[in-house]
Amino acid sequence: MGTEGSIPPLPHGLAEEGCRKALFMGGTDTGKTYLVRRWADSLARSGKRVGVLDFDLGQSTVGPPGCLGLQLPWGESGDPLFPAAMVFLGFLSPAFDVGSVVEAGLRLEKRAEEMGYDILLVDTSGMVEGGLAALLKRSKIRTLCPDLLVVLEREGETEHIFRGLERDAYGEILRIPPSPQARRRNREERAAYRRGLFHRYFEAGKEMTLDLRGLEVASTSPRLAASTEALSEGRLVGLNDAAGITRALARVLRSDGDSVVLQSPFKGDKEEIKVLSVGPAVLEEDGSLRFRP
Repeated sequence: MGTEGSIPPLPHGLAEEGCRKALFMGGTDTGKTYLVRRWADSLARSGKRVGVLDFDLGQSTVGPPGCLGLQLPWGESGDPLFPAAMVFLGFLSPAFDVGSVVEAGLRLEKRAEEMGYDILLVDTSGMVEGGLAALLKRSKIRTLCPDLLVVLEREGETEHIFRGLERDAYGEILRIPPSPQARRRNREERAAYRRGLFHRYFEAGKEMTLDLRGLEVASTSPRLAASTEALSEGRLVGLNDAAGITRALARVLRSDGDSVVLQSPFKGDKEEIKVLSVGPAVLEEDGSLRFRP
């Protein structure tokens, strides 16, 4: 969305005590993310403990690309590129594996509950058209059971989602038009945005070595096969803890089968890393992704 003056006022339903979860839905470049961030700012200033859960893999604003991210509390947790919690999947479209995306979101919702919040704002991807998009959005809504659905739409493009959705799966619904300042970005602009995020994420990265004999190597999706042979140069991986939360991303530099040398901004204790989560992408040195399932 555009300038601050164009932000719709905070709806009464979102500020009510009974509203703990709000899910934002709409097509590509309708201004969902801008609205989520500004309303999160407003709620945080009012004294609420706000969490933002980002489901947008390709154009993420909480966590690096290819991840679902949770920032909690909003406004107090530093750089959203390094969020309070995230789950690495490694692909950019939820169409690759709807089930794994929803399951990853559940992990982060559980973490949000453990951390405690007054209200959780859930941003989603711009995938709304077609049967697979309907399946994805219905699954998210049924899983999260939001008290409020905020729908940004241009010409009724989300109606087919609601036709197959039980009315008791969500609370109130608020429909608002996209901001006039919302501009469609082309493919190269989206790719450049991701390259910039990866450059910033890894600019403070350092070399680290992990003993593969003490780690589980697992794929981020049942559609992928994971083994130590997949750990070729450039492979993008997640460093997961025992709860399935990704502590940091890493780029493989080299591996001999027994150990792997990585570049990563990870700052914790290596003993906390229990799973090396392998996705389908190779991260090139210029920050672009090349997919190699």
